[in-house]
Amino acid sequence: MHQSIGQNNSAKDIGIWPEEVLLETILLSALNLFLSCTALIGNVLILTTIWKASSLHTAANFLLVNLAVSDLAVGLVGHPLFVIALLVRLYHPLNAVSLLLWTIFNTVISFLCGVSFFTVTAIGVDRLLALQLHLRYDAIVTPFRVVWIIFLVWVVSGVLSSVRLYSDLTYNALSPIVFTLLVGNSAVYLKVYLIVRRHLKQIIHREGPAHNDSNFSVQRFKRSALNTFLVYILMLCCYLPYSLVLEIFFTRINISLVVRHVTTTIVLLNSSLNPLLYYWRVREIRTAMRQYFCPRL
Repeated sequence: MHQSIGQNNSAKDIGIWPEEVLLETILLSALNLFLSCTALIGNVLILTTIWKASSLHTAANFLLVNLAVSDLAVGLVGHPLFVIALLVRLYHPLNAVSLLLWTIFNTVISFLCGVSFFTVTAIGVDRLLALQLHLRYDAIVTPFRVVWIIFLVWVVSGVLSSVRLYSDLTYNALSPIVFTLLVGNSAVYLKVYLIVRRHLKQIIHREGPAHNDSNFSVQRFKRSALNTFLVYILMLCCYLPYSLVLEIFFTRINISLVVRHVTTTIVLLNSSLNPLLYYWRVREIRTAMRQYFCPRL
C-alpha cells in the first residue's frame, strides 16, 4: 500500500499545493541559488586575501577566517540543501526522503549557525581583551590558543546540533542556553562600546581635538568599535527573526511555511553579507583584495 501511494503521488502531489506555494518555492529556490553563489564567491575572496597577505596573519584574523569558513560552508552545503528540500517537498511532502532532507538541513544549519554564533562571540571577547590587556594582549591571545578556541567552537556546535536530533524537548532545553548566550554576547559588545567610548573621551581631553595623533587614534578606535558592532548587529538582525519564529513554532502556535522559509533564507543571507561587511569596513582587507585582484584600480 505504501508503495502504491508513493507511485500515485510521484507526479501529482505538486497539484495539491496552492499556486502561492508553488510561486514561493520557485522564488525562494532561485534566491537561495543566487545567494549560494554570492556566499561562495565572497568568502573565497576573503579567505584567499587573508591567506596571501602575510600582514593579515594575526590571531584576531584567525577568528575572522573561521567565520568565513562557516559562511563558505553555508554557501556550499546550506543553500543547496535548502533548495533541494523545497523542491522535493512539492512532489513528496510526507515522503521519507523529504522528511530526511529537512532533518539533515536543519541539523547542518544548526551546526553552521552555532559555529558562526560562537565565533562572533569570540570576536567580541577578543576585542574586549585587546582593549583591556593593551601590551599584554599579544602574549595572552596567541595563535595557538585561538586555534584551540576555534576547535572547541566546532566541537560544541556539533554536539548541540546533534542533541537537537532526539526530540523537541531537547530543543526546548537548549532554548534558555541560546538566549543566555545571546544576553552574554550583548553584554560583551556593550562592554566593548563603553571602553572605547571612555578611551575616546580620555584621548580628546588629554590631547585636544586638534592634535593629529589624537584625531588618528579617535578614528582608529571608532572604526574598530563600529566594525565589531556591525558584525554582531548583522548577525542579530539575520538570526533574531528565525529564532522568534522557532520559539513560537515550538509553543504549538501555527506558523505558515512561507514565514518559516523566509526567515530561514534571512539566516542564510548572513553568509553573503559578511564578506561585503569585511570589504567595506576592514581597510586592511580591502587594500589587500584590491592589490591582489584589481591591481590596476
